[in-house]
Amino acid sequence: MAHKRVINGPAVKAMRELVGIKHGRFAVATGITPGYLSNIESGRKQPSPEVQRKIATELGAPLDANTPVVQTPDREPEGVAA
Repeated sequence: MAHKRVINGPAVKAMRELVGIKHGRFAVATGITPGYLSNIESGRKQPSPEVQRKIATELGAPLDANTPVVQTPDREPEGVAA
């Protein structure tokens, strides 16, 4: 089994709101579009490790605060993009 970080989108949204950063400003600060941020915060999309780090940095939180490490199969099931 391999391991990868999976972002907890609702936790990102809660942390962003807690520190008082507006949605659009946060998207710009992390280098992504507001629509992509909405997809991340709702759990529909998983950002790249680079974007995960930018999100954590902008929130002033350690990477582990919103990206637990999970076990994944060594190989993705056929027809599933990584």
